[in-house]
Amino acid sequence: MSSVRGVICDVDGVVHAGSAVFTEAVEALNAWQAAGIAAVFLTNNASRFPSELAARLRADGVECTADQVVTGAVVGAQTLAEEVPPGTAVLVAGSPALREAAQQAGLTVTGDPTAAGAVLQGYFPGLTAGELHDAARAITGGARWVATNGDLTLPTEWGAAPGNGAYVQAVARATGVAPRITGKPETPAYRTAWKALAARVRESLPAGTSSTGLLPHQVLAIGDRLETDIAGGNAAGLRTVLVTTGVHGRQDVEAARAAGDVERVPEQVVDGFGQIDLTARGQA
Repeated sequence: MSSVRGVICDVDGVVHAGSAVFTEAVEALNAWQAAGIAAVFLTNNASRFPSELAARLRADGVECTADQVVTGAVVGAQTLAEEVPPGTAVLVAGSPALREAAQQAGLTVTGDPTAAGAVLQGYFPGLTAGELHDAARAITGGARWVATNGDLTLPTEWGAAPGNGAYVQAVARATGVAPRITGKPETPAYRTAWKALAARVRESLPAGTSSTGLLPHQVLAIGDRLETDIAGGNAAGLRTVLVTTGVHGRQDVEAARAAGDVERVPEQVVDGFGQIDLTARGQA
């Protein structure tokens, strides 16, 4: 019998890669949810609104609502808002979704780098050199810098495209400043995802239940990157699964194991969701 009560699942490279959809993942996620296992989708990608990503997942065939989606934009904006005074002027280098997340978190979005007390940077295909220039100017002037993630690449159907981390490195080299990273594998990402997952579990419990009783070892963290999905899941005490449909494969796990890099070694390594063992407990 499965002891799994919840799943925190990555999206890019796991459910889909660009326009390519991994049918086995879709079928498994739907079957698990039908069986009462709660699912939350945690992505470092800050380019889309939760509602947009939920719609994309539904188009892929996954049963999903917006409250099941935790994006890098939401995590980054909420974390920044906790660390600066309310209403702080923030320069956003990223998507409309990132700007809206900043506003919803109580920050004041500005386009003036000289007026910004903070910079919030996230992945967006339309990011311009001018925006990176303004971000660097604000940071050099003392603005607090939060980046939604440090992923160097983004999986697509044709291969790896530059990810947010590539643009973050450009600003870091220009300014000599390192950002506060909030996405996977960092704690803020998993704290936010855990809250969303607990809310889903609570919906299935009798009315008035005060606690979900959800424990870390009852949750699977599924992803395709060792340094984010697996390292973050392990640090949070979750049961980790690497799916080899994205960035990393079995050889990368063996290299991490040989190097003694235990925080990047998952409990399970699978080539598809059909191989995931919901009862297993032990390293791959």
